[in-house]
Amino acid sequence: MSGKARSGKFESLGQAAQRVAKGRLGRRLAEYDAVKVWPQAAGEKIAKRCVALGIKSGILHVSVPTSVWLTELSALKQTLIRNINKCLGQEVVKGIKFQVGVSGARNAKRKDNKRK
Repeated sequence: MSGKARSGKFESLGQAAQRVAKGRLGRRLAEYDAVKVWPQAAGEKIAKRCVALGIKSGILHVSVPTSVWLTELSALKQTLIRNINKCLGQEVVKGIKFQVGVSGARNAKRKDNKRK
């Protein structure tokens, strides 16, 4: 037995399916929100250059423009994780992986320059 006391009450199959789906869906939504709150949690200066790409297994993947940014943000990693989780009101992000690449903000800037 699982260690939890049984209440003796049965739940319908629909209720059980809804409970399971809500748990998984709730987790997915929280992970999506972690990407959305990145600019707020990281701050304006960082968010202008570094873009949260997505999250998998509690690890937020962030694109940074150079290896210098990667080094600087690696030193701030724990603070950034705390800020994100604080914004979300729960522990969603367990780690951050920084990747050197063209960020969305930088790519948009290049497109604007080509139009001029």
